[in-house]
Amino acid sequence: MVVMLVGIAAVLLVYGMVDTTSAALRRDQDTAALLAQAKQALIGRAVADSTRPGSLPCPDIDDDGSAESTVAYGGVCPNYIGRLPWKTLGLPDLRDASGERLWYALFPAFRDHSSAGMLDVDTKGGLTVYQDSSATVVTLQAVAVIFAPGLVIAGQNRDPASANNPANYLDATGGVNNAIAGGPFIGAQPSSTFNDKLLVITTADLMPPVERRVAREMLALLQSYRSLSACACYPWASNDFDDDSVTGRFRGMVPIEDALPESWGSLGLTVPPWIIGTNEWGKRFYYAIAPNESENKTGGTLTVDGAAKNLVLITTGPAGASRPSSNLSDYVDDAENSDGDNTFQTPSSPAYARDRLYTIP
Repeated sequence: MVVMLVGIAAVLLVYGMVDTTSAALRRDQDTAALLAQAKQALIGRAVADSTRPGSLPCPDIDDDGSAESTVAYGGVCPNYIGRLPWKTLGLPDLRDASGERLWYALFPAFRDHSSAGMLDVDTKGGLTVYQDSSATVVTLQAVAVIFAPGLVIAGQNRDPASANNPANYLDATGGVNNAIAGGPFIGAQPSSTFNDKLLVITTADLMPPVERRVAREMLALLQSYRSLSACACYPWASNDFDDDSVTGRFRGMVPIEDALPESWGSLGLTVPPWIIGTNEWGKRFYYAIAPNESENKTGGTLTVDGAAKNLVLITTGPAGASRPSSNLSDYVDDAENSDGDNTFQTPSSPAYARDRLYTIP
């Protein structure tokens, strides 16, 4: 009988350990899903922004669910670490397994205000994130970091009077304190003194979908030009990255300022200010039109991977040390795409920084 009781106790002990482990795993999975949901919402917000694509809202510093206004603070965020502005992002009130709202740190160059300067594919995040110790770098180019703060640990006070102080929610380990705006930040295995969970948005996460949005708008603008122009043609390309059409030029950059043979304005078209202005998106796309689709209406088509195309846009990827330059090869990577003929190929590199092709049709 005693042996039987001991056996039952052992089974229950093991079952309890397994059940506890399973519950912890489920909590971790739920928190990971919340962080991923928040990340996708932030990227979606950046892609959809109507005046500054790629920008992100300021953190929420008073726990009302809404991002703080840059306008109210002279063009800057009042703090670059705070809670995730879930209402601004159109999210439900996301809470981690401990019942706490998510926190969020932002790199200032990506704030939603023109005073932050140029924001396009050349703009890089600048937050550093480590794993376990400062000896292991996750990224030096984080645009934003999302935190699930977990349960309160020793030294933290989460009463209402202290509720908006990040030090009462975000932890420190390995000489790195997650509560300090500007970072560096750190992820680590949970312990009695550290239980933050992090998810990072890097430049490589953010810029490709933003670039695709911009490409779609440019293609739509160019298609409208062709539909409305008397020549039923695309505008001539610009020369030497100066944004103005040059008659007879089939390749260059999109002529976002002055188009020929007809101006944008004469066709009732307006180039979005964020394409022309400080964001410089217009200079991040190489542009080629088929001679048949030009004002001349003769000379053949373009081909991409062997298929006929009327127009090709190539995103030139983030800047390297050689830019600015008047040499096309410093912008367009593949020799087949920068040799000046009518044949193009989809870049084979899987790297985020590679060129990307967008075509009509």
